[in-house]
Amino acid sequence: MPDSLGWRRHPVILNYGVPVLSVGVVLALTHWLNFYLHAAPASLFICAVAVSAWLGGLMPGLLATVLSCLVFAYLFLPPLHSLAVVPSEIPRLVVFLLAALFVTCLSVAERSATKALRDSEQRFRDYAETASDWLWETGPDHTFTRLSEGLTALGIPPSSRIGFTRRAFATDVEEEPEKWRVHAAALEAHQPFHGFVYRTAAADGSPVYISTRGWPMFDADRHFLGYRGVTTDVTAAVRADQAEKALHEAQAELARVARVTTLGELAASIAHEVNQPLAAIGADANACLHWLAADTPDLDRVREALNAIVKDGHRAGEVITRVRTLLARSSVAHEPCDLNGVIRDVLPLVGPEIERHGILLQTSLSPGLPQVAGDRIQLQQVLLNLILNAAEALREVPPERRRLVVRSTFERREGGPGVIVAVEDAGVGFGEAAASRLFEAFYTTKPGGLGMGLSISRSIIDSHRGRLWATANPDHGATFHLALPEMR
Repeated sequence: MPDSLGWRRHPVILNYGVPVLSVGVVLALTHWLNFYLHAAPASLFICAVAVSAWLGGLMPGLLATVLSCLVFAYLFLPPLHSLAVVPSEIPRLVVFLLAALFVTCLSVAERSATKALRDSEQRFRDYAETASDWLWETGPDHTFTRLSEGLTALGIPPSSRIGFTRRAFATDVEEEPEKWRVHAAALEAHQPFHGFVYRTAAADGSPVYISTRGWPMFDADRHFLGYRGVTTDVTAAVRADQAEKALHEAQAELARVARVTTLGELAASIAHEVNQPLAAIGADANACLHWLAADTPDLDRVREALNAIVKDGHRAGEVITRVRTLLARSSVAHEPCDLNGVIRDVLPLVGPEIERHGILLQTSLSPGLPQVAGDRIQLQQVLLNLILNAAEALREVPPERRRLVVRSTFERREGGPGVIVAVEDAGVGFGEAAASRLFEAFYTTKPGGLGMGLSISRSIIDSHRGRLWATANPDHGATFHLALPEMR
């Protein structure tokens, strides 16, 4: 009986009362049998010993043995009804004693083994019921015949899956037919399987990923009985893996977009920078056509314009080379440069634009500026871009405010002395919201602008170990400053 091992919970007096009671019952039964059979079996006392040892343990079994021996000597050995035993009956008493002791030891050993087995079964049952995994068994047809309570963690009662195969509950059979075909082949071949992951649904319908492994069972004649195995909920791990894959895909897509963006930046940069010399070439070519169409062509002016076209063509090629070098992070040879000379080279290039919009251009160039180390073409591009931006900012203001000033000075600043060039205008200026974004790529406040000029200009000045920044004027417009270190 399940409660037969609960003797440890009983009082000691009850454990030792069992032998006395059992021997007393056998004694009464013996008297009753003697009345009807005239020969009651002495083996009934062995039964009393066995019951006492089984229920109470070793010491109650020994007590039952002693009591049984005394009753046996008193009732069955001559002289009857006396504890005195004739010598010829001593062997019989010894045999009875040894038999009782053997039964006692056998009962105690069996009881201990049974208790150990029940404890082991209970321990593994506790493990199975408290573990996150659940155990299962299937029959020869691969339908579930037994499931542990661990399945209830998904809100699924184990009884609901008895008599069904795992394929009946899977929700990814149509998505991954090859995986299920290989699994079915392993089952039909009665082979063990490990790490078989499939998707099913929890009680609330949410997807759950589980990993199962199983081993085939055979009887003594090698007849297939089914499978026995363990299943684990791996939903968290699968979702983490899916999230990681999605992250990698997003990173790859981001890298592709970055490459496309870089290519777009390169194209926009070249278009922006080459547009200026091309515009100058177009203007000079139109002037040549105008002069040649006159009754008396002014060949000297035509020759001068053609030389300017050749010069602008060379400059366009140099601009492309410099922009590609800048975007490729390649180094450009820096040579001694006179910033005042660079400014004087740029002013004729912006002269037609300045005159067309009626802008007053003033210069204040400090004499004797120290030279800086840099690339003359790149520095020309920066100054040209700053002056043209200032000219465009002056288009929308009244004519009396269309004034543009270019200054150069030498100052001793933090980090060492430097040459500073400032381009000041009284145009529309910029607001506080735009101040932090002026030098961002593709940011522009001009209709039709690319937003690359200031970004490229800052990159050029940074490569010269200088600084480019902008400030809003107190009254109108803005001033762009560039500072380059003195060449030593």
